[in-house]
Amino acid sequence: MEFASLKLAPRRLVPALAAALLALSAGAHAADAVPLKPVAEPAAELTARYPLESLNSVDVANKALNDVADAKAEVAARDLEQRRVCYTKFFVNHCLDAAKEERRLALKAIRPIDITANAFLRKDRADERDKALAANEAKRPAEETQKAQDQKEKELSNAEKVKQGAAKEKEVAANTRKHLGEADKRVADHNARELKAKQDAAVKESQRAANVAAFEKKAQDSAARQREVAANKAAKAKDLAAKKAAETKAPAAPPVTPPAGAAPASAP
Repeated sequence: MEFASLKLAPRRLVPALAAALLALSAGAHAADAVPLKPVAEPAAELTARYPLESLNSVDVANKALNDVADAKAEVAARDLEQRRVCYTKFFVNHCLDAAKEERRLALKAIRPIDITANAFLRKDRADERDKALAANEAKRPAEETQKAQDQKEKELSNAEKVKQGAAKEKEVAANTRKHLGEADKRVADHNARELKAKQDAAVKESQRAANVAAFEKKAQDSAARQREVAANKAAKAKDLAAKKAAETKAPAAPPVTPPAGAAPASAP
C-alpha cells in the first residue's frame, strides 16, 4: 500500500521521498548491524535462578525481590532500546507493537516470582506476629501474678509509709507541745526575772531614798547642833562680857584699918 501511494504522488515529491526511503533503509541496516539484547532474557534468567518452590526462606525471598527489581529495570532499558530502533525502520508501528508484546511477556514471566516472594514475606511476618502474640499470651499469667505481687507490695509499702507518717506526726506534735511548754516556761522565767529585777530596783530606790533622807536629817541635825553650840558660845561670851562690864563699873572698897600695933602699910 505504501508503494501504491508513491505512484499517486506528484513527480516533484518523488525524489524527496526516495531520499527519505534511502535514509530510512540505511538507518535500518545500520541498526540491524548492532545486535539488540533480547528483552525477555532478564526474565528468563530470573525464572531459571528462582524456581517458585525455592522461595521458602526470608533471605532467598528478599534477594529474589532485589533481583526482580533489577530484572524489571533491565527489561525497561532493553525495551527502550528496541523502541528507539523501531523508529528507524519502515514499519514503525508493527515494530513498536512487537516490542510492546515482548516487554509484556517478560514482565509476565517476572510477576510470579515477585508475587510469591512478597507472599512468603507477608506470611513470615504474620507468623512472627502470631509467635509474638502467643509468647505474650504465655507470659501473661506470670506477668499478671507479678503485677499482683507488685501491687500488693506497693500497697504494703504505702501502708507502712502512712504508718510512719502518722508516727512522725505524733512525734512532731509531742515535740511541739514540749517546745511550747519549754517556751512558756522560758517566758514565765523571763517575766519572773523582770519582775524581781523591778522589785529589786524599787527596793534599791527606796533604800537610796531612805539613805538620802537619813543623810539629809543627819546634816540638818549637825547644822542644828552647830547652831546650838554657836548660840551657847555666843551666850557664854555675852555673859562673860556682861560680867566683865559689871566688874568694871563696881564701887571702890573702903580702906582697911590696920589692927592696933601693926605698922602702917607703905605706899606703893
